[in-house]
Amino acid sequence: MWTPSKRDTMTVWQQVELENRLVYYREIFQGKRIPRYKLARLFYVPFNGYKDKDELMNIHEHYHPKFKKWIAEKQHLPLEEIEKEIEELHKAEDITSNNYLELKATILKDVLSSCEFCENRCRANRDEGEVGKCGVDDKAYVSSAFIHMGEESPIVPSGTIFFLGCTIDCQFCQNWDISHEFGFERIKGRGTSAIQLAQHYFTLVKQSARNINFVGGEPTPNLHVILESFKHTQVDVPMLWNSNMYLTDMSMKLIADLFDIWLPDMKYSNKECATKYSKAPKYWEALQRNMRMIEDRGSGEYIIRHLVMPNHTKCCSIPLLDWINENLNTPLVNIMGQYHPDYIVLQTDRFPEIKRRVSTTEMYEVRNHADKIGLYWKSVS
Repeated sequence: MWTPSKRDTMTVWQQVELENRLVYYREIFQGKRIPRYKLARLFYVPFNGYKDKDELMNIHEHYHPKFKKWIAEKQHLPLEEIEKEIEELHKAEDITSNNYLELKATILKDVLSSCEFCENRCRANRDEGEVGKCGVDDKAYVSSAFIHMGEESPIVPSGTIFFLGCTIDCQFCQNWDISHEFGFERIKGRGTSAIQLAQHYFTLVKQSARNINFVGGEPTPNLHVILESFKHTQVDVPMLWNSNMYLTDMSMKLIADLFDIWLPDMKYSNKECATKYSKAPKYWEALQRNMRMIEDRGSGEYIIRHLVMPNHTKCCSIPLLDWINENLNTPLVNIMGQYHPDYIVLQTDRFPEIKRRVSTTEMYEVRNHADKIGLYWKSVS
């Protein structure tokens, strides 16, 4: 069985590829740059009076390149200096109700009534309490929030918030108790509000969190609450999106330029495996598109997580690494050997090919291929 080792969280920054690829992330938690969510609150976007979702999305797309340019100009400046400049240009009430973050949150609230946050596009009226395919309604249900030291070395200590529910259905899920089998009827109506979520951020930062890490389960069903919570917090740490990345094009556009660093999970490189093992037929299509968006529209700073699965080096791991190498500009890849059979795989005989741990031979095959094509993985694996 493959056993991974973890680099020290301080010496890991001596690695040149990290210094060059996680520049903004490091400078934010060092206090040298402003988190993106704070800049989104100050970026003036006049949209009051518009209620149609498509019109609002058109406004968002018109202002996206302007916001991208504004971030490049302002992110390294003192926040007080930017706030003073904004106060001189706009009335306080105008900027409070007409800013880039408020626009994003308004669109998400509208979409919630016919939900298409993820590629399932179940169109549940979650705004009226209907439960989506993700397993939750309009509330955000936090399973736990704590300082996580088991993440990749560059991001620990991580202020990790685990949400209930998930947008895909991995038959080997190791977090099945919070992803699928959490007994929604038992907790219905007792969700976490945006203000309560913001209070978690404050507590975690007081406990020396280097970032706020949104995970689960899956954070995607909670997009509307997460963005609403950004109006109620002042923490000066990076916001980290830790996800299966099964978001729709619209959802990804709304968050791509808002989060400072990403932990995208990339398991499969074909539709067949994604459908069979995770019931996610649009997985590979969504992953390719959304990964490109992180670089084209967002911070471009991320650590890809690839879980090596037994008997899947040829169909998934090797082609996936090749695609990453050929299509992405700044990848760091955590090649993970933590797979073990769990959940449905243990309960049935339908998946004998993955009913074992990944072998040392399989792990060496994948990491040796990563070395061969020049991917950076050792610093984060």
